[in-house]
Amino acid sequence: MKALIPAGRIAKSTGLAAAILLLAGCDAANDAIDAIDDIGDDADVYYYVSLGTSLSVGVQPNSSGTLLPTDDGYPEQLFDLIRADFEAGAPNRELRLRKFGCPGETLDDMINGGSCPYVAGSQLDAAVDFLGDNAAKVLLLTIDIGGNDFRNADCITDAVDSRCVNDVSGQIATDLAVVLEALGNAAGPATTIVGMNYYNPYLASWLDGEDGQVLATSSSQAAVVFNDALASTYATAAIPMADVYTAFESDDFVNMVSSPNGTLPVNVANICTFTYMCDAPPVGPDIHATVAGYSLIADTLMGALPATP
Repeated sequence: MKALIPAGRIAKSTGLAAAILLLAGCDAANDAIDAIDDIGDDADVYYYVSLGTSLSVGVQPNSSGTLLPTDDGYPEQLFDLIRADFEAGAPNRELRLRKFGCPGETLDDMINGGSCPYVAGSQLDAAVDFLGDNAAKVLLLTIDIGGNDFRNADCITDAVDSRCVNDVSGQIATDLAVVLEALGNAAGPATTIVGMNYYNPYLASWLDGEDGQVLATSSSQAAVVFNDALASTYATAAIPMADVYTAFESDDFVNMVSSPNGTLPVNVANICTFTYMCDAPPVGPDIHATVAGYSLIADTLMGALPATP
């Protein structure tokens, strides 16, 4: 997910090319792994499939500020939360994680193909193919998408363009519905699909003085419009949505807490804790989640999973 941040806090894109190269051809690699599994492993194999943006591949800045995929993202942490209980439920049953996400992915990229090459053509095509090939074996599919579409529209710079926010949120809802319909048609009845909304990185502008505090407050209203569009679309598709926006306490400007950046509203302090938005260069400011932030996202996704009988 690209940065959703004001002009004064521009996130870095250096290193995303490297991340993309590492992810290139991921559907082909998964097919090869599955072929080996079929030949040499007699376990009853099931899958957790992760789709989405750079958040879905755990992108983080290293100490030099280069953005790279990691194994600390929310898919790995959610996988760890669900794997033991699932495998304990039956002898010789194994759960595996398959990640199809791509840094910088937009909904158009997901549908039509973008910067990450997929043998099937696009991330959505690769996911649909995988679901078709493993119809009864995909336990869970998570998806985060739409954040880069919002950022690319430049609705928030040093002010909020409300008309832009409404227009792009409507388009995101339309395009997301297409993705969810395709995934729903391809998934088997045993597959649970869960989406998520987004935290508000613009809150970090609070640290930039009075004007920044005005922007942080108005960005909250824009974030609600955007996240409401996601929520409505997931609800229409009968797909549960993890409310990451609320988990980050994104609307709470009232409660004040002590932080390394001084006394701040809890929502601002959380953005500083759970992302790199308040870090100094070269590591920050950067939109991506810290390990703790990815953990909170994983916990929120876990809470959105339907209860097992």
